Amino acid sequence: MKEINSQEFKDKVVNGKGLSLVDFNATWCGPCQMQKPVLEDLDKESEFEIYGIDIDQNPNVAAAYNVQAVPTLMIFKDGTLKETMVGFQAASVLKETLERYK
Repeated sequence: MKEINSQEFKDKVVNGKGLSLVDFNATWCGPCQMQKPVLEDLDKESEFEIYGIDIDQNPNVAAAYNVQAVPTLMIFKDGTLKETMVGFQAASVLKETLERYK
């Protein structure tokens, strides 16, 4: 999982090709800290990109996608938002959801 900023978000996700999972998070968020190792493990076995973006350092991106709570996980395909999940997500749930967009 790679941490990105707002410019990288635009370059890699909005203007990107293929499937990507974006984790909107914050350093002060307990569930975000629980989500991170799940995403890191998933990243090792996945064929798509997984990005993390800190909402406190990149509030414009969080506002643009109406992020109200963290963690918020968003699935993008070819730059288009396909699905949003709020709160901690188990690896099995993430795999099942992402499978629909491959």
